[in-house]
Amino acid sequence: MAKHKILIVSFVCFTVALAGQRPSYMPPKIPLPKPGMTSEEHKEEVIRAIEQHKQQERDRNKESMDLMARQAWIRLLRVSESQWNLINPKYKKANDLSWDVWIGAGVSGRDMESFHWNKPSNTPQHSMEFKSCDQMTEGYRIVEELIELLEDEKSTDEAIKQKIDALQQVKENARKALPKAKQELSKVLTTPRQEAIFLVKGYID
Repeated sequence: MAKHKILIVSFVCFTVALAGQRPSYMPPKIPLPKPGMTSEEHKEEVIRAIEQHKQQERDRNKESMDLMARQAWIRLLRVSESQWNLINPKYKKANDLSWDVWIGAGVSGRDMESFHWNKPSNTPQHSMEFKSCDQMTEGYRIVEELIELLEDEKSTDEAIKQKIDALQQVKENARKALPKAKQELSKVLTTPRQEAIFLVKGYID
C-alpha cells in the first residue's frame, strides 16, 4: 500500500503540473468594530470571519484542484466528457476505498518541542487536502478526530479506544469492498490504454 500511496501522490503532482497552478491566495476581510461592540465581541466576530474565510479558501482550492484533476484524467485516458462521467464514479469509489485501506497521517518536527501531527486536510497534495469533514472518506474523518484526541491532554483512554475500534472497522470494510470496486471500474474501461493506466496505478487487478 505504501507503493500505491506514492503512485496516488505522484498523480496529484502530475495533475498540478499538467493542468495549471492553484488559485492565488486572497486575504480575509477583517470586520471593523461596530458601534457599541465590546472588544471581546469584536474579537469573536474577527475569529468567525477568519474561520469562514478559511473554509471559503478550502472550498475554492478544492474546486480548482478537482477541475484540474478532471482535465488531466481526460487527457491521460483520451476520453470524452461523457466517457469520463461514466468512469469517474467507479474510479472514485476504488480510490476512496484504497485510501481507507492504507489510511494514516504523517508527523513533523525533529524533537518533542516541534513535534506535531499532519492532519490529512492540511497536508499539501494529500487526497483529503482542502476537504471539510463531511467531504472526507469515513476513514479520514475518524483519523482527524483521533488526531484531535491525541493532541488533547484531557482525552480519555476510552474515547481513544472508541476511535481505534471505529478506524479498524473502516479499514476492514474497505479491504473487503475494494476487490468488487476494482472489478466495477475494470468493466467500464474500453481501451488497452485505459486498462494499462489503471492497472499501473493499482486501481484494477
